[in-house]
Amino acid sequence: MTKQSWLFWAMLLPLVASCSPPPGRYQKATVSTSDGRLCFGIPDTRENRSEPPEIASIGVSAAGQGLYPMWERVFMDEHVPEPALPPDQCMPYGSGPHPAPPLQVGAYYQVVLSGYTPDNPDNGAMGKKRVFKACFHLHQSVDDRELKPIVVTCGDVPPSSLPPS
Repeated sequence: MTKQSWLFWAMLLPLVASCSPPPGRYQKATVSTSDGRLCFGIPDTRENRSEPPEIASIGVSAAGQGLYPMWERVFMDEHVPEPALPPDQCMPYGSGPHPAPPLQVGAYYQVVLSGYTPDNPDNGAMGKKRVFKACFHLHQSVDDRELKPIVVTCGDVPPSSLPPS
């Protein structure tokens, strides 16, 4: 490696490092059912247990179409306080003032919950942005009585299941 190459990499490294998000900003959402309804939550971590994040919005879209939610709930638009969401609770699909379309078996979807950790004036901590995301599809049970969500890695969503661009 030449001296110029070393200099280039030495200057580039701090720039690349500064572009990475703060630790903990992006986390996996949970997808489950509760009382027979599809439900979305956050992972069970020490931070989420001690300071449940306040959720500003939740949206479900077809996988690969995150900017175009099929169903969305924005708490600021409803003029209600953002709800705190501990790991042992979840938000049901379709809850709130706007109806949600039915989801199809075998189609792939993405859920994104956006929020932040609360400020803590006692120790001077400022709230931190948090984004919880998961991709999933629905599987019909053998007896056809219920739909079961199957969480997948978003990068593993089959291209044939993505909407045409």
